[in-house]
Amino acid sequence: MDTLGSQSPQLTSPDWQVLWQDDFAGPRGAPLDRGRWKTITGKPWAAGIESYADDTDHLSLDGDGHLRLTATHSEQDGYVSAWIETVREDFVPAPGGALKVESVVQTAPGLGLDCAMFAWANRMRHLGDTEPLQGWYLSGELDVFEVVNSEPADVYGVVHSPECHQLPSLGLGSATATPDGRPLSEGFHTYSVVWTRDPDSITWYLDGREYLRLTPEDTTPQGWLFTQEVFFGLLLVVGSPGGPVMPGEPDPAAFPTTMLVDRVTVAELRPPA
Repeated sequence: MDTLGSQSPQLTSPDWQVLWQDDFAGPRGAPLDRGRWKTITGKPWAAGIESYADDTDHLSLDGDGHLRLTATHSEQDGYVSAWIETVREDFVPAPGGALKVESVVQTAPGLGLDCAMFAWANRMRHLGDTEPLQGWYLSGELDVFEVVNSEPADVYGVVHSPECHQLPSLGLGSATATPDGRPLSEGFHTYSVVWTRDPDSITWYLDGREYLRLTPEDTTPQGWLFTQEVFFGLLLVVGSPGGPVMPGEPDPAAFPTTMLVDRVTVAELRPPA
């Protein structure tokens, strides 16, 4: 597991070509673009103590170029949050090429929250009779970022698969902190991942600073599931037992709390001709 000296393509290379992007432009209170995003509702597999809703109280544009994902609490409904996923489910680097996934986000404050952006292989949408946990084992998970508010200045880059046992949730990765120790929820930060194929690697950055690089040698060949087409998701989890660290006990008085998303971009670096 490397934390320095990555050989992945440079974040600022002029050769990156945007494949997909949302900058969340639109009037205040407008719903998100349903041509780009789908919503998850109810209490799906992988939820914490929260359920998920598709309404403008929990998911809407703020009118200033941001998407608002809001978690609430009430005596009647308990904790309710927001979970979105890209409609596209075919993102994968071409052999010899790379994808750059970048999100500009102000995470939500509050103990008990896990703010995350993830990638799952598209088989998770087409499980049929497969039990979700078994489907997840076959899909793997790539966390572009995971900010657990028991450690509010830290961001984790993580992959999950049955061969990854460093973290409690079948995960492998590490964290970096803001240089001044301020919570990530106090401002916008750029969370980036460069994912390459042939040679295979995944490299994580916070505000352009590399902090983690993984290759198949880190997970074993059987554990490197990151050659499959994926979709991306953003969500707020409340009280999850499955993060890289425990999130702490949520305080109902701290809700509602909101994660703001300024931009999500997926760019491609094609292999040499």
